Amino acid sequence: MYLQRRVARIAVIALLTLGLGACGSGTSISMGGQSIDLHASHILIRTRSGDTAEILRDGDLRIAGRAVTLTPAQRALTTRYFTQAQVALFDGVRTGIAGARMAGSVIGSLFSALFHDDSRIINHTAHAQTVTLDRHVARLCAEIGAIRSTQDQLVARLPAFAPYAAIDQRSVKSCWVNARNS
Repeated sequence: MYLQRRVARIAVIALLTLGLGACGSGTSISMGGQSIDLHASHILIRTRSGDTAEILRDGDLRIAGRAVTLTPAQRALTTRYFTQAQVALFDGVRTGIAGARMAGSVIGSLFSALFHDDSRIINHTAHAQTVTLDRHVARLCAEIGAIRSTQDQLVARLPAFAPYAAIDQRSVKSCWVNARNS
């Protein structure tokens, strides 16, 4: 019974992730009153007060609509931040797809179990699919940690970016805790 509840929870999380990733215009991640809006060409970070910073694909940075002159080291960090966020978005979509596949497989195994009168089929399928989905979720948590690391390096080199540091240690830890508990 524990495995079925875990599968159901993971399937719901994965389907929600798929739904978010399927939104063509982008995805928004909220953390502690701040949000990071991910789009193909830019990332928009909003503070609790509504101020914005925008990182473009080429590493350009705008704070409150104004272009910020960057050193080569700062530009390397904004470009890395953009790239890491895009990878996380892509992997989020892949996680959602894996969750949808998992739900389909479990439903299929349910019918097979009913036909063959063998509930072990469901448990075997659910366990195999859960292992795959757990790997996807772990990769997402690692990517959030990597984005945080880049964000913190950027804040150290460009203090004006500090108000836009939306990912804190609690967010990263929460990802891992939620992944383990789901």
